[in-house]
Amino acid sequence: MPGDNIYNGAVDNGTGCGILLELARAWSTVQTPLPHSVLFAAVTAEEQGLLGSEYLGQHPPIPVGQIALDLNYDAIQPFGEPLQVNVNGAQRTSFYPTVQATAQRFNLAIVGDDHPEAGHYYRSDHFSLARAGVPAFSIDSGTLYAGHDAAWGLAKNDDYVANRYHNFSDNYTPDMDFTSGAKLARFGMELGWQALAAPATISWHPGDEFEPARQKSVTP
Repeated sequence: MPGDNIYNGAVDNGTGCGILLELARAWSTVQTPLPHSVLFAAVTAEEQGLLGSEYLGQHPPIPVGQIALDLNYDAIQPFGEPLQVNVNGAQRTSFYPTVQATAQRFNLAIVGDDHPEAGHYYRSDHFSLARAGVPAFSIDSGTLYAGHDAAWGLAKNDDYVANRYHNFSDNYTPDMDFTSGAKLARFGMELGWQALAAPATISWHPGDEFEPARQKSVTP
């Protein structure tokens, strides 16, 4: 086709990759000796069936039983300061009270998935780690942003899905406000600190579909 047909992926997933790189940079500056390693992974081929993350889950750099928590960032909308956070899947883990307390400190109201029928939890890269037993979820914003009502955020998101999502029009524009990514990156880094300091192994709730894999992975 003529014209610009390059899929730059500014939002999906340039935003998540940018957050990943900034978190790695920030963790590298920590002067306090860390009790455990912090691993960063950029995986490919999510849209082809989570192929990159599936390989990571099946060939982890350390035993999966030693991985405390997996946090994923995918397509963080650059709409300004978020006042809501979606951590779908966290409620299935023993880590959820920590997530709730941390969200409160960051002035983030936890909201559920707007479209649970779409099965989003099973379509993003954290799922590959969950299947291996690792407590895992994505961090995403809701629809409420500072200075606007939720209807504004929903309309902005719907416009993105209709006109730029998985399209060559997903490009950088000067009106993008990356305050969203910055706040959610700090939120994720704080969750990482809490996971490193957790007094017990983070687990799935009894009866969860991923609990058997976790139990198997942490059993000596």
